[in-house]
Amino acid sequence: MKKNILMGLIAILVLSGLAGCGNSASGSTDSTSTEQSQTENADLDNIIDNNELKIATSAGYAPYEFIDLNNSSTEIVGVDMAFGEKIAEKLGVEPVIRDMTFGSILGSLTQGSVDIAIAGMSITEERKESVDFSDPYLKSENRVITLKKNADKYKTVEDLKTSRLGAQKSTTQETIITESIKPEQTVTLEKVPDLILELVTEKIDGIVIEDTVAQQYLISNPDIVFTDVEIPEEYRYKYTAVAVKKGNPELVAQINEVIAESQENGDFDKWVEEYSEIAAKSAEAAQE
Repeated sequence: MKKNILMGLIAILVLSGLAGCGNSASGSTDSTSTEQSQTENADLDNIIDNNELKIATSAGYAPYEFIDLNNSSTEIVGVDMAFGEKIAEKLGVEPVIRDMTFGSILGSLTQGSVDIAIAGMSITEERKESVDFSDPYLKSENRVITLKKNADKYKTVEDLKTSRLGAQKSTTQETIITESIKPEQTVTLEKVPDLILELVTEKIDGIVIEDTVAQQYLISNPDIVFTDVEIPEEYRYKYTAVAVKKGNPELVAQINEVIAESQENGDFDKWVEEYSEIAAKSAEAAQE
């Protein structure tokens, strides 16, 4: 009998131990899941705790982001800035704009000195290696502009092979020139207005630029026109999105909600029209 009692006690202890191990494993899984969730939400939580959304941009890319020269303020305005305010409003925080060169934006994101980048930035496979992207919020077409007097010279990509072409530095337009068109000379500058100056002074023959950005320069400079050149299909269209530091799905989800709402209610169309007009007037003021 004593032996039976002893064996029963051992069995109870073994079963209790197994149950304890089961609870421990379950607890470990829950803990890991919680830690992963906290890591994924870390940047969003920091944004809310700090009550500010640090937005990287690069002024000088109207109508996305630029300084209105008709206004005494040096505040950066544009489609992206209006959009950024909507995102900040969605999160219940204040937007803080950090202006920098376009080429330094991705580094600022990966280093964590800014929270998001809204800078007329297109989605590319290379950029996706270092940052995550929201859904696209605008689609535009890459075009080539030149002086009106030279428009007949440039009808096809082949016509551009002996030309001097410009593009903003570190952009998809620069990639189009170097990978697809391959002209005699490529000129890259930090700001589009500087490229426009190079064009009107005939230091370059044309600029690869997205049509949305080109519009106000054509309005304010009657000597500049679109060429008939069609950019190859794989490079022709540009899908603009918000860049976010990798591993922030909750923040990306919040941004995507704002994109869906703003597309549905027509905000993006309204902003493009409004800020294209302001940019054209600003360009005219710069010439006075």
